[in-house]
Amino acid sequence: MEASHEDAFFAEDPVAEPAAEAVVEAAPTLHGDVESLQLKQEALVSKVREMEEMLTTMEPKVEAAHERIEGEREGVEKVEMLEPEVELLKAEVTELKSEIARLKEQKAAAIAAAPVPAMKPSKASARGIPPEYNRALAAYNSGHYDDSILQFQNLALSNPPTSLQDNILFWIGSNYVKLEMYDDAIKNFESVITRYPRGNKVHDSRYMLGVSYYKKGESSRAIEILQSALQSNPPAEVKGKILAQLKAIQ
Repeated sequence: MEASHEDAFFAEDPVAEPAAEAVVEAAPTLHGDVESLQLKQEALVSKVREMEEMLTTMEPKVEAAHERIEGEREGVEKVEMLEPEVELLKAEVTELKSEIARLKEQKAAAIAAAPVPAMKPSKASARGIPPEYNRALAAYNSGHYDDSILQFQNLALSNPPTSLQDNILFWIGSNYVKLEMYDDAIKNFESVITRYPRGNKVHDSRYMLGVSYYKKGESSRAIEILQSALQSNPPAEVKGKILAQLKAIQ
């Protein structure tokens, strides 16, 4: 996935105002369901990384074998001995790539199966930003998007400050955009807009909602959303991003 200029734009600002609405208590079974899904996701993430490391070690061997063949073309017998080795290595690399693709599909399914957390209202909305929030945001900024999702989801279930609840949903959505899981991103941005209409991430969420539809391939829907976002009187910086995105689409 390509890096976009949204990262620099969405550097976290201090939380300006608390969310207007408190949300219902999470159902008792929700926490267990999310934990189970997250454990499966963590296992898949670990397996993908392991397979990618194996692939990283195999590809140089294939390249080295190719170089050896090229350097020994004068010795036909040596070439004939090396070519089966190359084909074997190629087969192993192909098998590893297929396994990685399969595991990534399972990981994506596990992430998608996790429901949007119903966050508990906090009695101490004015308290400081928890370190878990900063760590989850740092994981996003470092490109560890699936880890960031897990951390934000765990934080959402741990009674975070009310003033951070819309931010948590926004950053989960932003992670999904980076993972090209646009339907899940759309759900989170829409949750911010409908549940926290006076929160400090509502204008950002309208912009990212339009971006998500555009990246999903629904340009007309993206234009409709972005034009509507302009009518909501966004801050100057967000307005500039919306106009730039509309220009890029049209």
